[in-house]
Amino acid sequence: MKRSGPIRGWLWLVSFGLGLCVVTVFCVLLVMHNQEVSTDPVALETRMSSAVEPSPLAPTALTETPSQLPRLNYPLGSVEEGCSLSEFPSYWEIGDDFLNNKLSQALESAECNTALEVQIDNSNPYIWSGPSDIWSGQNTENVASFAFFVLEEPLTFERIFADPAGDLARVQDALSRPECLLTGDETNWELKESCSADAFMNYAMSNRYCYNYGSTRAGAGYVAEPTPAQNVARWRSDLEEAWIEKKCDTFAPELKLTADRYPELTKWLWSLTAPDERDMAEVIYGRKKILSANLIEYAARLGDNAAGLTTGNLRHPEAGAVYGRFSALLTSDEWYEFATKDAPSSDRFRRTFKMLVLASSRRPDPRDEIEFDWEFVAQHLCTPPFFDYEELIRAKEMLATSPLPSDREKALALGEIEPPKSCQEVVHELRQQDIKFAPLLQMLDKFEQVALELGVYE
Repeated sequence: MKRSGPIRGWLWLVSFGLGLCVVTVFCVLLVMHNQEVSTDPVALETRMSSAVEPSPLAPTALTETPSQLPRLNYPLGSVEEGCSLSEFPSYWEIGDDFLNNKLSQALESAECNTALEVQIDNSNPYIWSGPSDIWSGQNTENVASFAFFVLEEPLTFERIFADPAGDLARVQDALSRPECLLTGDETNWELKESCSADAFMNYAMSNRYCYNYGSTRAGAGYVAEPTPAQNVARWRSDLEEAWIEKKCDTFAPELKLTADRYPELTKWLWSLTAPDERDMAEVIYGRKKILSANLIEYAARLGDNAAGLTTGNLRHPEAGAVYGRFSALLTSDEWYEFATKDAPSSDRFRRTFKMLVLASSRRPDPRDEIEFDWEFVAQHLCTPPFFDYEELIRAKEMLATSPLPSDREKALALGEIEPPKSCQEVVHELRQQDIKFAPLLQMLDKFEQVALELGVYE
């Protein structure tokens, strides 16, 4: 009897162990069963249908679950804030239906519409559209000349959308008067007001954006892992295009420049193209773009300063810079070198500031004086990427991976490529050169001050 206590304890331990084994085996079998079910589409669908209540959302809403990027803060009144762009999903993870619905919903917001209107009204179409040189992409050297100049009557969307019907009427009125009809390459800037030079420019631009080519701008392609800022910028670009299209819908279709509707006007515009250039020009650009370009160039010939800043490129052929009051500057080798976005150097800066001094010097007629946007000049000269440096890096990488031994030797000969100097270093070098020309020193001081204020100096 004394041994019954230990025996009962031993039997209890055995029973507990057997029970624990049974429970363990049951759990393992349950887990294996769940794994089999989770990989079986039919079983998975059955489980989901029995476990989830029917959704009131459309089927497409269930399948589209774009990821949310971290929220960014933007100033009050900006497009980003007014349209709540930080709350938008990743642009490159959604379908077209979702994108179009999201744009439509945003445009229905009064705050978003107001922010877009303020932003676009004050934007210059040539700068808003982005790089015009499709071959050089982000490192384009063909910077819009509009960005460098301050005009009393700048070109903005507000200007070209203010009164398209009135602009057409003023163009037709000017062309009905002999004093406004210039021949050959004749220019007469004194006719700016009396012959409504701005109307020629405005009508060309309103036709371009509302009737001919749409409002498409140069945008970023697919981005696999976009940053929040890239995502917001892509959404904003599409919203701005949608706003412009909506604005254009408010104008009468009769304002579109066509040969059927305005035979005399289109015939006269076509006659402005040199006979020996018409066929090639039409093949490269198409007649619509040629008519638009001729309207703009004629505006420059009559004295519209905005038209006088247009330069021909692969997207649009107008070259009003040849006829306007900026022609001597914009057609010079010095300007081309300056507009090319190369890395800072003392030689580059010395030539640049000498050119800017001469261009901005006082004139007998104040109307001929030129004012530069020094903030953009500083940004242009000081902020990367720089075309020459990027090209050198790409060339070295290409040579280094070439199968030709001679190319690999050239890559080695290039050695370590020094990064571009800062504007501060270059300005310091210039000051060590003991420059005596007072206007150049004054311009250097002004540039240094602006660059410091913008935070691009060092």
